[in-house]
Amino acid sequence: MTKRIKLTKAVIDGLHYERDGGQVSDLEVPELKVRLTPTAKTYEARWTSKTEGRVLTRKIARVGEISVSEARDRARKIVAEDLPRAVETLRDVFKVWDQTYSSAVSAGHAEEFRRTWAKHIEPDLGHLKLTALTHNKLQGWYNKKRTEYPLSPKGKARTKPNSAATVRRWIAYVSKLCAIARKLGYMVGNPTEGLEMATPSRRLDLFNREDIRTLGDNLTGIENRYPIGAALIRFLMIFPCRGIEAREMLWRDVDLEAGTWTIPADRYKTGQDKVFPLGPLQVDHLRNLPRWSDTYVFPRPSSIGVGRTKTAQTDSDLPVTKNHQIHVWKKVRPKPLGAHTLRRTIGHLLLNKNVPLEVVSKLLGHSNTLVTQQIYARLDPQTAAKHLAVWSTFLEDDEAETEPHFVDYVLKQQSKIAAHEYNKKLVD
Repeated sequence: MTKRIKLTKAVIDGLHYERDGGQVSDLEVPELKVRLTPTAKTYEARWTSKTEGRVLTRKIARVGEISVSEARDRARKIVAEDLPRAVETLRDVFKVWDQTYSSAVSAGHAEEFRRTWAKHIEPDLGHLKLTALTHNKLQGWYNKKRTEYPLSPKGKARTKPNSAATVRRWIAYVSKLCAIARKLGYMVGNPTEGLEMATPSRRLDLFNREDIRTLGDNLTGIENRYPIGAALIRFLMIFPCRGIEAREMLWRDVDLEAGTWTIPADRYKTGQDKVFPLGPLQVDHLRNLPRWSDTYVFPRPSSIGVGRTKTAQTDSDLPVTKNHQIHVWKKVRPKPLGAHTLRRTIGHLLLNKNVPLEVVSKLLGHSNTLVTQQIYARLDPQTAAKHLAVWSTFLEDDEAETEPHFVDYVLKQQSKIAAHEYNKKLVD
């Protein structure tokens, strides 16, 4: 029986033909063997072939020519390439994801994955065999996508190329497919690891009080022509939800008496049920809206989502489109910024008004406070100065003359402890 041990350089150096026999198997990668002879030690791959139905052996290299780690990788690759080729290309892996793994994420996330695959990934990478999907190939694809100019819905090239954040998200989808292929034994490693990618930049622009007033006035001027789009943007003005969450809001999700808005897990970004609190302002806004639809709070206008007719006819079976939101937003925005800036502005303002981080995170719908802290917690200098004033007051406290100053007291205690430890070492 072949001895199985975890191979290391020291272990292999200590192997002996007469004591350990003619072959030793690796505990970590059982297909990797060390062939022992009286005069040499050789790495081999030995496995049961699923294509030929018998045990095959292939020499890898002499011990000493490559490291143990490299020998393991080569053995894995040899075995992986011998699997039946039911999955050969990245397109095949995507089919596996669609059939088996897509149900594990929210419906919205799965649909976004499919759109990105069909539009951006499959045309360039779908036909590639997994063995050809190398690190250099993906680096070239990333660089190409960063210089491409996306097309508008009308087919015109936009003025800016794909952003670093957008292409990074596409790479994450490719990485997911590679991880599945690796898990199923069709790939040895993940070629997306270590790609050189630009750091996504976050816009720091916010709206000020005057901008909000201007936005409100502009909405009043167009709400007769675009009633649904104007109502949608007014809601985004008073509640920091994502645009897609507001567009897909259902009347059955809203409890105006209790002041709650519940989005089921299958429609929410994080894949969990999310309950948003609604205040009097938000409840009044929703109560005063016309019931354009029995299903959606903001249904799709009849004019294919762009709102070019003055009629309020709607398609009650579909939510308002993002194109309609953008069309109306460009007519009313006080600055050349996206509607998502409203969400950033509200989150930033709440945090700088000393609203607890946990509360702001709840309102923004984040799965944890770390996301809120990283993106929204940009403290105004004036707010920071107020907190610094607390320390200044502490330092200038007149009572410090009659009572031991807290800082002095702590320093003295630390000095006593340090001196005691030093004297103890001298005695020892």
